[in-house]
Amino acid sequence: MFKHLTRIVTAVLLAGAVSAMPARAADLQKILSAGTVRIGVPIDVPPFGSVDAKNEPLGLDVDMAKKIAEALGVKLELQQITGANRVPYLVTDRLDIVIAAMGATPERALQIAFTSPYAALSIGVFGPDSITVKSPAELKDETIAVARGTTQDLELTKAAPNAKIVRFDDDATAAAAFTSGQAQLLATADVVAKDLMDKDAKVQLKPKFILQFSPCYIGIQQGSPELLRWLDTYIHLGMLDGSLSALSQKWIGTTLPTLPPI
Repeated sequence: MFKHLTRIVTAVLLAGAVSAMPARAADLQKILSAGTVRIGVPIDVPPFGSVDAKNEPLGLDVDMAKKIAEALGVKLELQQITGANRVPYLVTDRLDIVIAAMGATPERALQIAFTSPYAALSIGVFGPDSITVKSPAELKDETIAVARGTTQDLELTKAAPNAKIVRFDDDATAAAAFTSGQAQLLATADVVAKDLMDKDAKVQLKPKFILQFSPCYIGIQQGSPELLRWLDTYIHLGMLDGSLSALSQKWIGTTLPTLPPI
């Protein structure tokens, strides 16, 4: 469906090129010339990213990475990342693209660039029925596990600065802290909470309060206008032909909602 996209966008870019281009202006061309795109995906945020019985990555973000590489006509170099290292890996040029259920924030936008949203989730605080808090203001002695540097970490810290927040390196470790009793509540995405309950009937992760409806954005290095434009074009066409909604239906179980442009 996107078979001619790379050819069309590249032709447009070349037509408008000038001789005195900045050093980073050929970012899309560098990927095409190298024949490889380096994309980071999560393995601890199902259904966006996890691993199967053979330790192979799978999920919505993994599928998205594969489709982007296919549309570019290049080889995919997939790297597993966490919430804590996804931005640093872009800044230090270890990755070209990050697709990791990532929310856009002004702080992150100081370091990386964001595309238009390609998916969405809700982040909040979840826990057992025995804990009856319904807002950040009601948090008292409860310990809340969260993955460090994630949107839920930032939003929870802002909403409840005096809460007992325990930060872990990634979502899987934060979830393990909750299930092992090290924390009474878990700040995470609604789809992650559902996945944990689906896998273990003993786990109770009922929503206590929602922190944010969070569209998911693709992150790239700053100073990469051609790549940013190409990805925005890809996402736009995916919205129009329903392929992104089909991905959402496959992995999240719902069609893609209307997402605000960035």
